[in-house]
Amino acid sequence: MPFETLNTGIELTLPTSGTNNWGTTLKNTTWTKISGHDHTGSGDGLQLTASTALVDNSITTIKLSKNYGWTQASTLTPAGTTQDIDFDNGNVQILDLGSATGNVTVTVSNLAQGSLYTVFIIQSATARTITWPASVKWPQGQAIILSTANNAKDYVQMYHDGTELQVLSWDLDLN
Repeated sequence: MPFETLNTGIELTLPTSGTNNWGTTLKNTTWTKISGHDHTGSGDGLQLTASTALVDNSITTIKLSKNYGWTQASTLTPAGTTQDIDFDNGNVQILDLGSATGNVTVTVSNLAQGSLYTVFIIQSATARTITWPASVKWPQGQAIILSTANNAKDYVQMYHDGTELQVLSWDLDLN
């Protein structure tokens, strides 16, 4: 039985003749429609290309980052006593308390249900504390007490269940 191979990123071998000739139908109809479809949702039949999709914002780096592994944002440096951690910028965040003028109250934004988030915290020369939002749920209801040494590094790993950020683990003074 003759076969034809299509390049889809994986090798797909299809029968193209004989009594099981479903491969020709797949190639000539379904595959042509899939490979020629504009996945931006406009339905104009144009293939999706990185240059046009990024320019017209149908694909953004934020949307892409949510589809693979861990992404790390730039280091957050609170200028006062508040800091928003925007998880659209990456699910791994670094919060450097060195620039804070006092203890820091944290807010979180752009959480995705089922996602894991990690926040690394770098302590300042003057020890700072963090007040976490009520939506962050700690084991036994008690938030961690941060390391107090200058430049001490602590981390908190959390899971978003759709409503709350459940703290899964933390480690103090990674130095």
